[in-house]
Amino acid sequence: MGLSLKKDHNLCDVQKMQARSIRSIRRSELSQAAFEAVIRYGLRGTTLEKVGEIAGVSKGVVLHHFKDKSALLEAVFRRSNSVLSMSLLRLYRHAETPYERFWAIAYANFSETIYNREVCQAWVSLLAEVPHNTMCQRVQAANNARIKSNLSHELKHFIKESKVSEVANLLGILIDGIWVRAGLFAITPDCDKALDEFEFNALHLMESSSEQQKYHQAARQKIKTIAEIALSPELFKPN
Repeated sequence: MGLSLKKDHNLCDVQKMQARSIRSIRRSELSQAAFEAVIRYGLRGTTLEKVGEIAGVSKGVVLHHFKDKSALLEAVFRRSNSVLSMSLLRLYRHAETPYERFWAIAYANFSETIYNREVCQAWVSLLAEVPHNTMCQRVQAANNARIKSNLSHELKHFIKESKVSEVANLLGILIDGIWVRAGLFAITPDCDKALDEFEFNALHLMESSSEQQKYHQAARQKIKTIAEIALSPELFKPN
């Protein structure tokens, strides 16, 4: 009897783990569907029904995983930020120097995979909700802190420690500004031009010498080649 109860208990644990896994997968799929809905219809036009249509499920299923549109919005924020993190991790695997890691950060934010008209416009719509949604504020604050931390880690190799925090903060603002500008205007974002703008301002803020500029240019070219292979639209698909 004791052995039978133990087996039943273990089976129950396995079933619970499988159920949690299924729920996690479903939430990921719905988060992706919600992001696609924001791209297609804008934030105001995105409804639980439309998210369900894209995901191929009923509104009831969406409500089962997300109690309201606000909770779904938070999940979209987390999903979009996780894509940036995945992009950076893929590039970091091939970055061997501080210069290359610095440019991996830049390319993770401005690769063609994510820096395009539809995604930029969706991102601007999401940012507009940040002042009104405390959950989104927390997610965005964490994202900003992560970008600043990543930049700071590499900047310490190029500039005085006393200037690292200020320069990292300014470069983070620059990245946000380029994205917002691309999302606000009916133009097709140009990845190379965005990276050129980032490079011009970064080298100026770091007061890079001619020799350092050569290292930066070589690193940028290497990471560009890697990004063309390592970063693909598959990143936007649910895990």
